[in-house]
Amino acid sequence: MDKRNTSNQQNSILKMIKRVASFFFGLAFLMSLIVFTGFGSEWIPLSIAKTLFLVLGGIALILNLISYRFGKHDPSFSLFYWLGTVVLFIGLMHMILHWPYAYYILIVGMLMVGISFFVPKGTVDSTPSDNDLLDEDL
Repeated sequence: MDKRNTSNQQNSILKMIKRVASFFFGLAFLMSLIVFTGFGSEWIPLSIAKTLFLVLGGIALILNLISYRFGKHDPSFSLFYWLGTVVLFIGLMHMILHWPYAYYILIVGMLMVGISFFVPKGTVDSTPSDNDLLDEDL
């Protein structure tokens, strides 16, 4: 019974982490619209939008990397996808800050994310198998 409570607590914590990460991704997306299109820059200054985009996007990526193993897809797909998004995020940081090699980093990140869609996504079964309790030969 203690293992089941611990598992339920871990699942609820991971769900909360995913919700917080999704919220931060949403805010970072809104800030990216301001940074890259200029739409809404009369309400939020561009420098603040850049900072919020970098900070909120970084936090969301870190939180998703922490919980990638517990998603509905195979962990190898999730890991490759999230590593690609991290490289893509670093490329966007380089572009915003006008650092060199931004386009190359963006291309590598987009290629990684694109290739990740060809990795088999096989869903992970969340229900534990109780085959060891039953005699399958009968």
